[in-house]
Amino acid sequence: MINSWIDWLLQTLGLTGPYVLLVTVPLTLLQSLFGFFPLAILIVLHVSVFDVIGGMLISWLACNLGGILVYFLCRRYLFDWFDRKWRKKLKRYDKWQRNMDRYGIWTLVLLRTIPIIPSNIINLMSAVSPLSTASFIWGTVLGNLSYIWLFGTLSSTLIVPKEEWGVYLTWYSVFMVVLIAVFVRRHWDHLQEDKRSRMG
Repeated sequence: MINSWIDWLLQTLGLTGPYVLLVTVPLTLLQSLFGFFPLAILIVLHVSVFDVIGGMLISWLACNLGGILVYFLCRRYLFDWFDRKWRKKLKRYDKWQRNMDRYGIWTLVLLRTIPIIPSNIINLMSAVSPLSTASFIWGTVLGNLSYIWLFGTLSSTLIVPKEEWGVYLTWYSVFMVVLIAVFVRRHWDHLQEDKRSRMG
């Protein structure tokens, strides 16, 4: 339904080529706050209009901008209101909130790569957590890069040759191996503590 609505909006406004950004960028910003449709729709649209690299880059920049704006909006201006209204609703995400407090940017990277939790909820959880602004920005930048790179690569199978698609996927795998290695190196002690607590 959302996909049809976006198509209708673009056709009604007569927007094609780069002009689709007049619709897709504001929608990405709204998505970062309200989470009313999957970001995947906009990523596919950007990739189809701007090719694989251009589409992924535009999607990445728009998602970063949206996430950071919502974070600052909630933390600086709406923190008290949000804490009163949403704290109970976020109880179901307590496990991830604890992981965010413990592992910082790495929990953000995981949650943005694998959309277990809607992206707008991640932004709101971060705003009420002790996570530093720098950690939120780095986690958002890396996490969005990971998600959009993966999804943009998968969605590009319809518009690029199989050989080229394999190159994108290979470089994504290298990127993920590096991220995992850095995470393990930085949090080896925490991982061992968690392992011991699970074992009793």
